[in-house]
Amino acid sequence: MRLLPLRLNGFGLHRQTQSLTQRCALAAALVVLCAANSCSTGSSDKSSVPVFSNASLRGNYMYTLSGSYFNTGNGTSQYKESGTFVADGDGNITGGVDDFVQNSSLSTSQLTGTYRVAGDGTGMVTLKVNRGTVQFALTLLSVSDFYLMEFDSFASGDGEAVQQSADAFSAAPSGTFIFRLNSSSGNNASGAVASVGQMILQSGSITGTEDFVRAGVAGSSAITGSMTPPDANGRGTAVLGDDSGIQSDYVYYVVDSENLKFLRADPGSLGDGRADAQSGAFSNASLKDGFVFWTRGSTLTHSFGVNSAGAFVGDGNGNIVSGSYDSVLDGNPISNASLAGTYQVDSNGRAAITLTPENASPISLIVWMVDSSYGLLLVSASDVASVGRMDQQQASPFSAASLNGSYAFYMFGSETQTSPWLTRVGIISFNGDATVTFTDYFVNNSGVTQQKGPITGTYSVSANGRVAAFAVGVVNTQVIYLVSNASGSLLLGASGSALAGSLGQQPPP
Repeated sequence: MRLLPLRLNGFGLHRQTQSLTQRCALAAALVVLCAANSCSTGSSDKSSVPVFSNASLRGNYMYTLSGSYFNTGNGTSQYKESGTFVADGDGNITGGVDDFVQNSSLSTSQLTGTYRVAGDGTGMVTLKVNRGTVQFALTLLSVSDFYLMEFDSFASGDGEAVQQSADAFSAAPSGTFIFRLNSSSGNNASGAVASVGQMILQSGSITGTEDFVRAGVAGSSAITGSMTPPDANGRGTAVLGDDSGIQSDYVYYVVDSENLKFLRADPGSLGDGRADAQSGAFSNASLKDGFVFWTRGSTLTHSFGVNSAGAFVGDGNGNIVSGSYDSVLDGNPISNASLAGTYQVDSNGRAAITLTPENASPISLIVWMVDSSYGLLLVSASDVASVGRMDQQQASPFSAASLNGSYAFYMFGSETQTSPWLTRVGIISFNGDATVTFTDYFVNNSGVTQQKGPITGTYSVSANGRVAAFAVGVVNTQVIYLVSNASGSLLLGASGSALAGSLGQQPPP
């Protein structure tokens, strides 16, 4: 037996004559109807057995989104949004708080809403906030985390949500954390700041050090600051300053005792970030065997002009002995370039890595290791403001059989430098051989929303975890770098594109 997935373009109705509200209501009604009456499509395929339902979301969740907001007085503008909500496991959002930044102005409001989750993990969230009603399409990886995108005519953006631990709301965070922050005051890297570093949180005070690229100038600085205890939503405020006298205000959100998210709150900037509790000892031996990395950021000419991903193998002694690299910089792609390089890891977890792609200029990365398998990074260059992360690979060598099952995914950006902003979130299925199917996914193309699938294509996997997937009608060349059989980073490796995202495996039925 199978619950009908939430398919807004189905049910024999024409999209052009049906409003989003009507489609959501009808989809929700049919999902509930099937649940009550044990609907069946007649399929005996085990992969079609429902894994998720409204009951999958229960408790406190923290969400983040960023993208482009339409129909403003000054045309399209960027936005960032963060907040928390409480799901009751029965389709209702009973409380929470939403922080929205657009045109450098922070708007904070309490929220309520509803949600619907279909058996395949796709669904819809409707939030009522001070500025109106907004819709988010979502795809669950598990009951504790999911991808989401704006699914209305107002904006196009991508993000994620994770379950919070309310037990961590009782006091200000404490311990040593690795952080990554990025912000901008314009539409390119000339007005952007990107930083990574280490902060020590104790009794509401912040001390530490950071590496940064500010308006094209790289450097390092000591940092100081303060933070308030979180409220009942896990939300607090923080102030960060460096030794040059620059000070920034943030709203922060507690995910749990080891993970925090940040939203820039002071006028004139648009930014966000994260911090993760650091643990372990570090040396050159920390970078041994395979790692995957990705970066995303602005160039001097485009606010979302650079995306890159790659994999490398370190020898544990300061040398990168092999690897591959894909990037799109202002629409100019580098595809599957071989890598070499060197690195140096300090005892505090700071790693300076130089990557040398074949027939390309060297790339300087500053990585602060959270633990021996994961780090937050900054591209140290004068022409970009780009941040990302690095993860140690598992289950290598990889093959086509490494990808087998249903994966949640999201992607955000543009398919050409002149095309509108595009967001997708949904389900990709791999058959463990060579066939990939974009099974069920939502699209927001500059405010024009659709739900699509299935669309089938092919894929191939290299031993180092690089995946090339082709599906005409969705993306012609999708590059994925696998961290494991269950997760990876993706980008659109085509000339002119600026599209990137992530994917993660859902639990088997």
